[in-house]
Amino acid sequence: MNVKRLLTLIFGLVLVSIAAKYLVLQMNPPFRLYKVAYEYNYSPTNYIQFFILFFIPSVSAIFLYRVDFIVINSFYDRIARTTKNIFLAAIKNKEVVLVGAIALFWVFNLMQNAFFKNLIESKNPFDFPFDTYHEGEKIGFLYTFLKNGEALKEMVIIHGYFLEVLTSYLAYLVTPENHAVMGFRFLFTFQTLLAWLGVIWVIWEIVNFTTKKENKFFLRAQFILFSVVFVASNESFLALDYQQGLLFFQLGLVFYLLRNLATSSSLKLILITSFVIGMSVPLGPLYSMKYGLIFGVVFFIIIFLLSFYEKYKLFLFGSFSGIAFSTAIIFLTLGLGQILELCRMVAWVVKFYSLRFSAPLLSDANEHYLWIPQLVIGILIICGIQLIALFKQSKNIQSFVRENTHLIVLLSLSVLALKIGLDLSDKRHFRSMANASLLLLFLSSASWLDRLNEIRGPILEFCKTYKTACFYILIFLLFINAHPKEAFRHIKPYWKYISTTDDDLLAKVGYGYILAVKEMRPEIADMECFYTLTSENIWYYYFKKPSCSKHHVFGWAMTKKSRYEIIDSLRSKQPEIILFSNYRSNKSFKASHLNPEVYDFIYQNYRPYKLVENHWFWKRFPGGVSGGQITKLDIILNMTRPKYDSYEAFITIYGILHLKKINKIDAVYVAKTDSKNPLAITVNDGNMIRVKSDSLEIPWSLKIPMINILPETKSYQLWGYSIASNERVKIGEKFKLDYTKVNIKNN
Repeated sequence: MNVKRLLTLIFGLVLVSIAAKYLVLQMNPPFRLYKVAYEYNYSPTNYIQFFILFFIPSVSAIFLYRVDFIVINSFYDRIARTTKNIFLAAIKNKEVVLVGAIALFWVFNLMQNAFFKNLIESKNPFDFPFDTYHEGEKIGFLYTFLKNGEALKEMVIIHGYFLEVLTSYLAYLVTPENHAVMGFRFLFTFQTLLAWLGVIWVIWEIVNFTTKKENKFFLRAQFILFSVVFVASNESFLALDYQQGLLFFQLGLVFYLLRNLATSSSLKLILITSFVIGMSVPLGPLYSMKYGLIFGVVFFIIIFLLSFYEKYKLFLFGSFSGIAFSTAIIFLTLGLGQILELCRMVAWVVKFYSLRFSAPLLSDANEHYLWIPQLVIGILIICGIQLIALFKQSKNIQSFVRENTHLIVLLSLSVLALKIGLDLSDKRHFRSMANASLLLLFLSSASWLDRLNEIRGPILEFCKTYKTACFYILIFLLFINAHPKEAFRHIKPYWKYISTTDDDLLAKVGYGYILAVKEMRPEIADMECFYTLTSENIWYYYFKKPSCSKHHVFGWAMTKKSRYEIIDSLRSKQPEIILFSNYRSNKSFKASHLNPEVYDFIYQNYRPYKLVENHWFWKRFPGGVSGGQITKLDIILNMTRPKYDSYEAFITIYGILHLKKINKIDAVYVAKTDSKNPLAITVNDGNMIRVKSDSLEIPWSLKIPMINILPETKSYQLWGYSIASNERVKIGEKFKLDYTKVNIKNN
C-alpha cells in the first residue's frame, strides 16, 4: 500500500467519523430518560444510527484511499519536508527532545489511576471498585453460599461465579475472622494484575508473530513501545479490569498455539496447548459471564480458521478433550441442578443485562467519551480494509488465513467487545471495549512496519545510531509510568493496614454505615435472612445473613417475574426488619419506579421503624404504612410549584410544614386520593428542622415516579407519618399534577 494513500485513509476516516458522530447525536430524541434503568426495546432506527456510523466513514475512507490527486500528493510532500526538518533539528537537540518526551508522557499519565490507590483508601467512598455497591456485589453473596448446599439456586449473578462468589469465599477461608473484606480486596487486585499480565503476554505474542526472528532489537523495541502505550492509555482510552484476566490468558494461549503451528513445534506441545485452551472454554462463563461468552464465540471462529492448518485434527482432539474434561469436573463439583441454574443465569444476562441501562445505544452516553467508540470503530474499519487488501494479494484462501489468523481473531474479538460496550452505553464500558481494539491496532501497525521497508529502515537506522538515547528514553518512560511516588505512598502503609478489620474499613466509608451496623446487629442476629432495597449487598456480609431473595441486588430485578419472586420470598420468609433506603440509594439507586410491585408490597406489610444516621430501617407490621392510626394536627402546608423532570420521568414536589404544636412528623408520603398506599415516601432530615417561637418548621421534598401512574390519575393527597406513635396525619387538601408535562415516550 502506498504510504500517502494509507495516511489519507486514516486522516479521512478521523474527519468523517467526527461528522458522523454529530449526525448520530442529532438523530437522537431531545428527551431521554437517563440513569433510570427501564427496559428499552431497541428499534430499527437505533441500529440505522450505527449503520450510518459505520457506513459513512467506510465509504469515505475507501474513496479517499482510491483517489490520487495532485493536491494530495503536494500536501504530503510539504508535510514530508517539514517532518524531515523537525527530525533533523531533534537529532541536534537530543537532550531537549528527551526532556520533552518525558514531560509529555508525565502529563498524559496523570490521567491514569495509580494501580493500588483504592486498596486502602479512596477520596470518594462511593467510587468503584471498593464501595458499598460494587464491593457488595461480590462479598455480599458469602453467607448465602455458606448457608445453602446448592447456593446457586439462591442467587442471581451477572459477572461470574468465580468473581462474585468464590473470590469472597476464598478470602473468608484464608483470613482471620472479621478480616475477609481486606482479603477480598487483595484477591480483587490480584485478578486485575492477572489481566495486565495476560495483556502483556498477548503483546509479546503479537510482536513475535509480526517481526522477523533475526531482528531481535526491533522485536524488543516494539514490545516495550506497545506495552508503554497500552499502560499509558489506561483510564483514558481504555479500562482494563478484573473481569478480563482469563480472556487475555486464553487469547495468549491461542496466539502461542499459532506460533507453534507456524514453527512446526512438537506434536506433544501442540496437543497440550490445545487441551488447555479447550479446558478454559467452559471455565470462561464461570469466571466472567460476559467475557466467557465472548471467547466462546471466538473459539468457534478459531476452529474454523484452524481448519486451514495441517494439524487441525490434532487441535480438535486436544481442545474437545479439554472441554470434556473441564465440563466433567464442573458437573461433579456443582451437580446438574446448579449447572442448569447457571445456564438460566447466562440466558438471563444475555437477554436483560444490557437493558439495565436505559440508554438507546449512544444517545445517553456522556458526550465526552463518544470519541472512544468513534476511534474504536475507525480501527475496525482500517483493519477490515487491510484484510481486504491482503486477501487480494494472497495466492489462495489457505495462505491468506494462515498469514492473517491473528488479525481475524482480534478483529472478531474487538467487534464483539464493541457490541457489548455500545449496548451498555456508558463511559466505563466504552473504555472496556477499547482493550481488544488497541491490541488489534498494535497487530495491524506491526504488520505494516514489517512490510514497509521505507518506514522500517529509517526507524532501525535511527535506533542503531542513537541506541543509547533510545534506551534511556524508554527507561525513563517506563519509570515515569510506574508512578513511583504514588506507589510508595500507597504501598508504605500496607503493613499498617493489612490487619484492618472489616468494621474499621466500613467506618472509613463514613455516612453512618458502621453506626447502623452496630445498632441493628442485635435485632437482626436472630433473623433467618435480611433484605435491603438499597442494592448494597455489603449489608448481608456485615449482618452475616443471607439474602431473603435470590435477587440480592434489588436493582437487578428487571423483569416482572423477578419482582414477584422477591415478593414471594419476603412473604414466605417474613424478615422482621428490612433496609428501605439511605443516602446512597436515594442519590444513585432510586428504584421505586423500577419495581412498583415490590414497593407496593412493602408499603402494605412494613412500616418505618428506625432512622440510624441516613439509613432507614422498616419493620414488618400488618397493614403497613396505611395501618397506622389517623390523627389530626394543626399543620400549615406551604408547597411550591412542582418540578417536572422529563430527564428521569419524576415530578418533584417540595415545601415546608408549619406545626403549631411540637409534634414529630418523621416522614412525608403522597398517595392517590382514592388509595391508602403511598406512591412515594421520604424521611425528613432532622438537621433541617427549625424550631420557631410558635411553630416547628419541617422542610420536605418528594420525587414521584410518574412512569407507573396512569394518566387518568388527577388528584393526590399528602400525608405525614410519626414513627414513634405509628400515626398518620392528613396534610392540607388534595392537589393536582399535570401528567402531560413529563415526557415518557421513550419507555
